[in-house]
Amino acid sequence: MDDEQLTMDLGVLVEQTAWGKWIDPDRRKAQVQKFMDHAGISRFPSEPWPEGSAEVKRLDSIVAELFPNMATAMAPENADMADAFICFLGECFIRFAGAHWEDYEWFGRENSFYDHVNPVLEYRFDADGDTAYGLMKLMIDDYDPDDGGGMFSGMADMLREFADEYASSGEGV
Repeated sequence: MDDEQLTMDLGVLVEQTAWGKWIDPDRRKAQVQKFMDHAGISRFPSEPWPEGSAEVKRLDSIVAELFPNMATAMAPENADMADAFICFLGECFIRFAGAHWEDYEWFGRENSFYDHVNPVLEYRFDADGDTAYGLMKLMIDDYDPDDGGGMFSGMADMLREFADEYASSGEGV
C-alpha cells in the first residue's frame, strides 16, 4: 500500500482523492504546527487576538516577510509555507468563528494555492464563504500600510468580527 491508496476494512483498496489528502486532519494539524513553530507561537489564545497586541504585531512582520505579494505567496518554492499559513489561518476561523473547510469548485491553479482543490471556509452564521486563495488575496492586496496595521492585523480584525457574529448568531453557544 502506498500514499495513493487506503485499505478499507473489507480489504478493498480505495484511492484517496486530492481533497481527502488536503482535508486530512493530521496533515492540517502538522501544517498549523509548522507555521506556529516558524512564528514562535506556542499555543492559540483563548479568544481572538486583541487589536494591537504584541503577537499580532509580530505576526504582521512575519507574514509581510513571507508573503509581500501574491506572486511570492503563489511561487512554487513557497508552497509549503503558504499551505502552513493557510492551515493556521483556517484553524483560527474554525476555533473562533465556527468555520469549517469544504471543497469548492476548482477554477484552475491561477486561482488556487493547490492543484485540483480549492478549499473554502464556510461560516455557520453566514451563507458566504472564503476560499483560501480569496483570504490570502484579501490579506495581501487590500493591505494598506497607511492604515497603521499589518497584513495579519487585517485578518485578526476580520476574525474578531466573525467571532462576534458567530457568537451572536446562536450558533456559537
